[in-house]
Amino acid sequence: MATVFLVMATASGFRASERQPLPLRVFVDRSEADGWLDKLLDYHVSPPEQPHGSDNEEDWFDWRMQMNAWRADHPAGVVAADYQHFGVYDLPLGL
Repeated sequence: MATVFLVMATASGFRASERQPLPLRVFVDRSEADGWLDKLLDYHVSPPEQPHGSDNEEDWFDWRMQMNAWRADHPAGVVAADYQHFGVYDLPLGL
């Protein structure tokens, strides 16, 4: 039986129940799915740094603009940028 590999995004934490699991991409090759998952994880852990401790509204405005650009450039798209977890799931075909 053939198997494909589905990369999905899932949410956790505050308001996670409002976000359903999000299928992102299907691969025929597990190593390609794992490679894309690594790309998602690397991107996900490198958002723009918040201006902690700053009371300057311009600093926060700049950060929000950087976050908008970061979301827009997310390898899985804008919607997936707000998810916390990504994983690869084996899906057998022909059941």
